Amino acid sequence: MIFEKLKKTPFPIYLVLLCLVSCTSPKKESEQPEFNPEVFQSFQLSINSERKKFASLIDSIELIPLEETNQSLLTSVSRVIKYDDQYLVINKGDEEIVFFDSEGKYLKTFNRLGEGPREYQSINSFWVQDDLLSIYERKRTTIFNYTLDGNFVDSRKLPTQVGHVRKYGDEYVVEFGINATGDSLFYKFGVLDENLVPKDLYLKTDDISTAVVWSKENSVIPYQDGLLLMRMNSDTTYFYKKGEFEPLIHFDFGEEWYWKNGAILKSEDYDLIETSGQAWDIITRMNDKFIYARAVVAFSGYEHFLIDRSTCEAVRMDLRKDAETELVPYNLGWEDDRWLISMTPDDLLFLAEELGVDLPNTDQISQSENPVLVKVKFKDSSAW
Repeated sequence: MIFEKLKKTPFPIYLVLLCLVSCTSPKKESEQPEFNPEVFQSFQLSINSERKKFASLIDSIELIPLEETNQSLLTSVSRVIKYDDQYLVINKGDEEIVFFDSEGKYLKTFNRLGEGPREYQSINSFWVQDDLLSIYERKRTTIFNYTLDGNFVDSRKLPTQVGHVRKYGDEYVVEFGINATGDSLFYKFGVLDENLVPKDLYLKTDDISTAVVWSKENSVIPYQDGLLLMRMNSDTTYFYKKGEFEPLIHFDFGEEWYWKNGAILKSEDYDLIETSGQAWDIITRMNDKFIYARAVVAFSGYEHFLIDRSTCEAVRMDLRKDAETELVPYNLGWEDDRWLISMTPDDLLFLAEELGVDLPNTDQISQSENPVLVKVKFKDSSAW
């Protein structure tokens, strides 16, 4: 990996830090320092390492079937936030937000899709802060604010088109993606003040992508008292907290990582990535103890990893159902110490059989078209 210079912080500090907390080689238990979830870590991973069955890593699961009504039919559940004991689910096919209570009972549907000044055309990022529902629409580079009852409050236009954005206190933290800031310079991340004026910019780059690709995965995510920041084609996750921006997690794939001199996608990379057999993008979610990481390999495959941050134990998860099909757990992040995912009823029934557990309301689950939210509690890594 090539470390990029960070604003306010000299490179040698992170080089020393990497040497201190790298997880690329095992240590005896007596040598393990007390774990700090805000200290930089590097993990060595391989897309060719031994697989371990997903079910063998699980201690228990908790189900939240999402009630199916005429107003709550879901095409998929790939983005969810929890707020005040409610699950807000993006129904991507209809660009709407469906509200469920903590047990999955349908509450209401929010939809302001349209082309008017009080309406959004797509939901690229969304969050709730102080009972205000905010939706970022990338096409018009605008944040639309509504009450939780659905009333329009206001809209705010960003100075440039960004990949994803999230409000943090009175600031707005953004992943710039492929566009320049107002001064025609290119940075990968930045912080805007309450008036949406850039105040801090991070990871300056002189090279830009000639292939316009936006990630569907949210790249600005709450963590601890700050935000995790990710970007496409990068093997590093960053952490922003109260004006400080630092690298937090690095995934070391060695020669199995496609990018060697930065990660600027050019048009010619498409054919090269497809035939490389290498990982070129990684999506991750974490809590204080575990990391889930999904590596994108070529354009046709995914490799899934589970990492124990305190012990540095890492496993490549085996999601195969048979020679041709796999389980598809949609990664929704972490809820306390549980990995929150959504699964189709068929996949859930298969997983339950592998776990040897009897599900409540099996007939109801199997007859529903809605995915099921599943909270996964993993075993201690010593049992992996």
